[in-house]
Amino acid sequence: MRELSDYLAIARRRWPVLLAGLVLGIALAAFSAQSAPKSYSATSTVYVSMATGTSVADSYQGGLAAQQRVRSYLELVGSDYVLDRVIGQLGLGLTRDELRGMVSVDSPPATSLLRITVTDTQAERSRLLTDETVSQFRALVSELETIEDTAAPQARVAVVDRAERPAEPASGNTTLLALGAVGGLVLGGGVALLLELFDRRVRTGADLAPLGRPVLGSVALGTASERDDLRALRSRLPEATKTVLLTGIGAHSEPALAIGLAGALAATGSRVLLIDADTTRTGSSALLPAPEIDWPVRNGVPEPQPQPDLALVGAGEGPENAAQQTTKLDLRAIPENKPEPEKVPASLSAAWHTGGLAALLRGDGSVEDAVTPWPGGNFSVLPLGAADGQTSDLLASGKFVAVLRAAREKYDHVLIDAAAPGDTADAVALASRAASTVGVVVLGDARTDRAAAALATLTAAGATVTGLVTVNTGRGWWQRLTRRGPGRTAPAAESGQEQ
Repeated sequence: MRELSDYLAIARRRWPVLLAGLVLGIALAAFSAQSAPKSYSATSTVYVSMATGTSVADSYQGGLAAQQRVRSYLELVGSDYVLDRVIGQLGLGLTRDELRGMVSVDSPPATSLLRITVTDTQAERSRLLTDETVSQFRALVSELETIEDTAAPQARVAVVDRAERPAEPASGNTTLLALGAVGGLVLGGGVALLLELFDRRVRTGADLAPLGRPVLGSVALGTASERDDLRALRSRLPEATKTVLLTGIGAHSEPALAIGLAGALAATGSRVLLIDADTTRTGSSALLPAPEIDWPVRNGVPEPQPQPDLALVGAGEGPENAAQQTTKLDLRAIPENKPEPEKVPASLSAAWHTGGLAALLRGDGSVEDAVTPWPGGNFSVLPLGAADGQTSDLLASGKFVAVLRAAREKYDHVLIDAAAPGDTADAVALASRAASTVGVVVLGDARTDRAAAALATLTAAGATVTGLVTVNTGRGWWQRLTRRGPGRTAPAAESGQEQ
């Protein structure tokens, strides 16, 4: 059973659907109002009185009797007798039912007044129909209330306000627009509930309960609580675990979490190495700032620029000729339009670092040469480097085991950042290499069915799944689709050692 807070949460998540329904309802109501023919309404007010004595008591009794008569007269206005006489008198080409649909009558409470209104597509004809309806109604009342031909009728109907020609069409657009808005909201709300019913995306950590894995924590990237969230996650990791595999569960992985966790571990004084094993090139290396180099670049290496040859040519010898010393400049050696030093785009940053993981797997270099300090942080990173088609195969080979063994000997904690099992098979190959696997669940992106399938795949591959961590990136639907936004920004690394 859903509570009010649940519906409010659905409204916050599905507000575009509600807005679309509201706009659609108003638009349809406005179109209906514009396309419908204009109608004009003319109204006449009559007063019903009874023939009584002159005393106060008689007048009071007569007033009560008139109010009782009014209830019956409401039905007489739309009677067949009155309508047939109106049609015959004016020679209308209308049926009785058509005219009845044009006539309406009402009476204010506790009064002896009747308001007779006729609505028609023509302003003047609505006035004529109203006057004729009132006239025939008065004639019928006179006949019914006359007991003897020579006696006066017991009840009389007097015209208080005659019908006037309406100057403007009847105002029904506001009501129609209001009904359209309400109907649109109801439609949008129904669609939102259906979408919520069939939506399998993970919204909160409670949605992960069916997976049967503990939730180690929740990290809100790019917020003031991010650092505290990372510390809480760090405290829940097994202390004896030296290598941890971080991979996406139910959606893509989130490298900013791996970077933040590496900084949190390093803040305790531990030596931490972050290995980027995400061959989709969207791992932590994509967030590694690039060094400043001089352009142009050829084949990944800055091209050296020729230096101008400056020669001082003396006009003479001795101190007396020093003022006449001239400078000879070789203009041919000056490069044209040399730009100022620029930063390499972040997507190319891994290419400027030494070989990286891909080169190590190919047998080039050593771990010490490939590792680089994280700028502004207190941990090290082994970037992916120039990955090729064989990198994924090499991750599953013994060469990565050798790289991991060398890293364990030098560092206290080794974090492996890998793509989600649904993106590549790298996490499946690395699952048995790490002592612990932590599933990263991006709220709003991950789906429970895909998360269950990813966990089953990792478990079958020999992974020791310690638990799950939810990540709130704060991205909208477009940013989640393009994988941009706060979650794609490297968090500020913690500096110093925590006491």
